[in-house]
Amino acid sequence: MLEGGKYYKLTVKRKTDLGYMLYGKEDEEVLMFYKEATKEFALENNVNAFIYYDKQGRLCATTKEVLATTNKVGLLKVLAVMDNGVYLDNLTAKDVLLSSDYLPKNHDLWPQVGDQVFVILKDKKKSLVARPIKKTDIKYEVDFILNEVVEVIVEEINDKGLMTYTLNKVPVFIPNIFLRGKYHIGQKINCHITKIDANINYASVTENKEKQMLDDEEIILNYLRNSKKKMPFTAKSSSASILQNFKISRKAFKRAYGKLYKDGKIYFDEEYTYLKEE
Repeated sequence: MLEGGKYYKLTVKRKTDLGYMLYGKEDEEVLMFYKEATKEFALENNVNAFIYYDKQGRLCATTKEVLATTNKVGLLKVLAVMDNGVYLDNLTAKDVLLSSDYLPKNHDLWPQVGDQVFVILKDKKKSLVARPIKKTDIKYEVDFILNEVVEVIVEEINDKGLMTYTLNKVPVFIPNIFLRGKYHIGQKINCHITKIDANINYASVTENKEKQMLDDEEIILNYLRNSKKKMPFTAKSSSASILQNFKISRKAFKRAYGKLYKDGKIYFDEEYTYLKEE
């Protein structure tokens, strides 16, 4: 039986007003619309065709090179964001759905139109759908060097950090303490490799210490400006509360906090930090 999401060797048996009728080994018949043919085919030609479903759930074929199959990971572009998920371009007549079931509850973390995400296909109820990739879906070779700057795509966001992949599908994990700002799935970011391991590679998106400290100072100042120039955090606050409210590590917070105090921009007591008049 022909299954959606796979390539098959099929034979052109006849032409119709709509396209070519292709046959498989078991005399299974599938239509390939003329616009899905990469060239003109003669009868009895053998073709390598990808099988997908049209909007009515019928099997169709194309000889075009698609990006993802049920056994091949592809990097697909986001065409639309809907309530039920995001629709991806697999270079077929019907777009592929990455369901909201695979995405965070917070829609701000979803891929945006124009982003790209790594997915693999599933044949589900006469429809091809996408799911995010797992490490077991890919084979890769690690050729990083420490502190190398690489471009990665955010694939998963969890309470520990970002699971990302390079364009060569090498997994790279970025812990929360090495992040800056907010991120969403499908976003491309630059990071530098901090640890190389056979199972998982680690990276950081932090800048050099001088620029990083300036950014961290601005994070603290903005928090104070938006909190009526007073906040219940000091250099003695816990790592968890600092990470939750400022999205930076306690070490980075204390470094920037000390510089702000030295420069006379803040002052504090046992419980609160205050912003001096700017």
